[in-house]
This record gives sequence, structure tokens and C-alpha cells, in this order.
Amino acid sequence: MKRTLLFLMSVIMVLSTYAQKSTSIKTFEYPDYLCPNPYTGKPIYGGNTLEISYSEKKNSYGIEFRYGYVKYSLSLSYKGMDNGRYVYTGFEIGNMTEAIVMTSTKLSRFLGNYGQMQSETFEKDKLIELHISGSGSLSVYPIKDTPERRKRIEEKVAKQEAENAARNKLEELYPYGVQFLQDSLKQQVVKEFFDNAGEVKSFNLQPHSFHTYTAVIDTNKQVTVIQKDEVVLNAELQNEQLHGRIEYEPSSTGGKTAKVINGKVFFSMTFHPKLKIKEHECSVLYDKKESSYLYFKYPYRSSLWNDSNQIEAPKEIRKIVEDNIVKKGKYSLYWKTVDEKLVSLSYVKHGLVDTVPIEVYSIYK
Repeated sequence: MKRTLLFLMSVIMVLSTYAQKSTSIKTFEYPDYLCPNPYTGKPIYGGNTLEISYSEKKNSYGIEFRYGYVKYSLSLSYKGMDNGRYVYTGFEIGNMTEAIVMTSTKLSRFLGNYGQMQSETFEKDKLIELHISGSGSLSVYPIKDTPERRKRIEEKVAKQEAENAARNKLEELYPYGVQFLQDSLKQQVVKEFFDNAGEVKSFNLQPHSFHTYTAVIDTNKQVTVIQKDEVVLNAELQNEQLHGRIEYEPSSTGGKTAKVINGKVFFSMTFHPKLKIKEHECSVLYDKKESSYLYFKYPYRSSLWNDSNQIEAPKEIRKIVEDNIVKKGKYSLYWKTVDEKLVSLSYVKHGLVDTVPIEVYSIYK
């Protein structure tokens, strides 16, 4: 009985070991690889990791790498020899296109850190030649993994990740900062116009004039102006802008004048101050039956006094009319606004002889 149990246990252990072996996957990741410069043919870094794997269960190889912005994942099986080279065939997993790989050395050797120590020349025995249908061909030479090289790669990756985070911050905050400052300056122009009886001194309102601003926006979306034209408004922030550590600055600005420094986005922009004065007009009469003023489209015309032309006048206009126009007769109203705020209001009374325009409200007074 004991012998039977021992035999069964040994069989189970063997089967378990075999199962583990048959399902195991060997993998090796290279920190980088070389490939030929497409113009000169000289070695250049691919700039990305290269991973080679082997599945004992499937008896197949996997190659995963990134070239440029495209990631490739190949599934391959050994096909045979061709002119002294090992040939592996399969497909690219992402789009299921045909893939052929040829090497001077068995692909299995690359599972053991079989890469180049130097990057000045190509070592033929390290060549992995890739042919992917629809994507072209690429010669890859793995770079041997060493602690020093791995550290440099990790530092490079960390630097790239930090730059990506800074770029994302710029893409998020820069448009918001520009729009916020533009809107704020427009409001300042309008406020000064109304506060000073139509006079604006802080901005040049001449045609085609503009002001240049330098500002900063932080992660709380707080916008601070650093400089207007030649006048520095915040020396401390200007010093940070000029001497702080740049985390990201677009190489191709695409119209952007911005950079990330110490987690904040510093940017420059131009502002074209404008005051758009809109002119409005309508007609009004006092309806004794309704005991109210009725407003109609367009200035006075004999044919416009019907319901289809009746309108709802702005509340501010109605209040001025009620306080200043006699409850009798027909009138034409003319008024101007800036940013939907009333600038002036005049009326003409119609009768046997029309009166000259009479101004009943103006910010210029």
C-alpha cells in the first residue's frame, strides 16, 4: 500500500513538473536597440525597449518593440534555414498581418542578454531582421543589458515622463489662461468706459492698436499678469520666468508662446482693445386702453402699428421711456449699447412736424 502511494505521489510530482515546464514562458527585455539611420545607414538608437519571449507550451516566440510611435507585437514559429539564416514566420498581433523574421543566430540565444556592448558599428551576429506586411522592414540589433545602461534608460524614461506631464499641463492650462486674460481685459475696457463717462485711458483704442502681456497660470488656474508692454508689474514672477528651470517648452510653437517652469505655465499674448458700440432703434406709442407703452420694430412708419411688429423692449429702455416721454403720441427711439449696457437714448416725436432728436440718457453727461 505504501509503495502504491509513493508511486502515485511520484507520478503526480512528475506530471506537475511537466505541466509547469510546458506552460512556462521565458522572457528577456533589452533596454534599447540599434537600427540603421534611414538616410545614412549608420547605427542609431531605436529609443525603445525590445522584448523577446518564448512559450514552451506553444513552441513559439514573441517579439515586442516600439518604432517611432507605433508598437508592434509579433507571434512567430521556427520555419527553417535559408542561406545560412534562421527563418521564423507568423503574424503581427495588432492587425493580424504576415510577419517574417530572419536572424544570423538562433532566436533562443537572444533570451539570454545576447546584445551589442557598443553602438558605433553593427555586429552581424546580433541582427534581427523584421519584415511586417504593410509596415515595411527593419533591421534591429539589441543592446546588451547592463546596470549602467539600464540606469541611463530609466533616467531617460523618467525624464520623458516628466516632460510629458509638463506638456499635458501646458496643453490644459495655456488655452484657459489666454482665454481668461482676454476676457478679463475686455471687461476692464468696458468697466473703464462706463466708470469714466466714455473715456478709456488705460488702453489704446486706436484702430489696429494692441498691447502685449506676459502672464502666468498655476495649477489652481490662478492667472497673474507679469508685464504689460514694457511695464513690469511683478518682478518676482518675472525673475522666475527668466531664471527658473524649464520643464517643457514646445519645439514647434504652433502659435503658442508658452513654457512650463516650476509647475506653472508662463505665456505671452497680444490684446487688441476694442469697444463695439451697437446702435438700436424702434418705435413706441402710448396705448390709453392698455394704459401702457407699446413697442414696435423699426422707427416710425404708418404701416408698422400691428401686432406682428410688436416687440418687448429692454427693461432699462422701458424705465427711461416711462420717466421721460409724455403718455401721448408716437415716437421713434434710438439708443446705443456697449456689451449690452446702455450708453445713450434719444427719441423723436412724430406729429404734424417731427421734432429733432431729444436725448434723455447718456453716460457722456
